[in-house]
Amino acid sequence: MSDRVPPRPDLPAQGSAVPEMPAPERPLATWRWWEALLVYMLILVVSAFAALPVFQVIRSRGLANLSASAIIALLNVGFLVLWLQRFHPRWREVIGVPRRIWPEVRAGTGFGALLYPVVVFGVGIALNVVLELVTGRTIRSPRQLPAHLSAAGVAVSIAYSLVIAPIHEELFFRGILFRSLADRHGFAVGAGGSGLAFGLIHYVPGPWYGSVLLMGVMVFTGVALAWFYQRRGNIVASMVAHATFNVIGLTLILALR
Repeated sequence: MSDRVPPRPDLPAQGSAVPEMPAPERPLATWRWWEALLVYMLILVVSAFAALPVFQVIRSRGLANLSASAIIALLNVGFLVLWLQRFHPRWREVIGVPRRIWPEVRAGTGFGALLYPVVVFGVGIALNVVLELVTGRTIRSPRQLPAHLSAAGVAVSIAYSLVIAPIHEELFFRGILFRSLADRHGFAVGAGGSGLAFGLIHYVPGPWYGSVLLMGVMVFTGVALAWFYQRRGNIVASMVAHATFNVIGLTLILALR
């Protein structure tokens, strides 16, 4: 009688490589783009009312505006997470949360550092030339920070630009809005729609041509961040890229004021 034991059908044959398990597919967004926009607009209204007491406590108008913007953004993040957790419990899998953080930090820093000169000095200059030809005026982007900032104002600006805004804006515009549009209608619609919304949210009052210049640059920035987010497959990388973009912009603004 042979001592040879026949191979089990549920195990790989001797000498063969163990087959790799396929990576689990990312679930599609369960929220619709119009649902996300409605929720976001409602949250904006509620957060704006909640931030009104800031203008009674802080007398400096510039500092009060910055502080209110930071509070509104923080409340928006909190309310968005509550909404997602309550109605879309698999949202973390949908938007992508990486297992390893540092590779995404490195990739995001590099992309953000490259994105700023390309968008601001490339796209921005091209849009400026077009607008000057159309209007016959010298085009200047509206001021995004008050002309005279106290130390407290600088501190709030740094916290808002480097931490609060990247988390708030990437969570909604890339993780929620882009994800919903792209999952149903493809990358082009997702990047274009979320990029347009990203540009509109950066409206700053002033001459219309200056506002169009700023929003146009932000539209292209939003499209580029959507591409990067899609490529990396997680929201952390785009948050870091956004923060790096803002670091460069804020440094130039503070240095040249």
